[in-house]
Amino acid sequence: MIKLHPETAQEIATLITGIDVAGIMYRGSPKNHQLAYWMAKEFKAIIKLTEEYGIPHGSYDTAKRCMEQDMYANAKL
Repeated sequence: MIKLHPETAQEIATLITGIDVAGIMYRGSPKNHQLAYWMAKEFKAIIKLTEEYGIPHGSYDTAKRCMEQDMYANAKL
C-alpha cells in the first residue's frame, strides 16, 4: 500500500469534500448566478483532483469544457 504525505492526503480529502458540498449547494441554489458559482467550484475541484493529483474523475472533460465558458469562469456569489 502506498502512503501519502499527510498534507497531500488532507488536500485530496478537502477536494473530494468540496465536490460533494458544491453539488449540495447548487442543487439548492434558487438563483442562476449562485448555481453557476457552485458548479464552477465543483468543476475547479474536479480539475485540480485530476491534474494535480492524477486521480481520474468521470466529469473531468465536462469540467474542463464548462470552465472555458464565461458563465462559470467568472462566476461569483
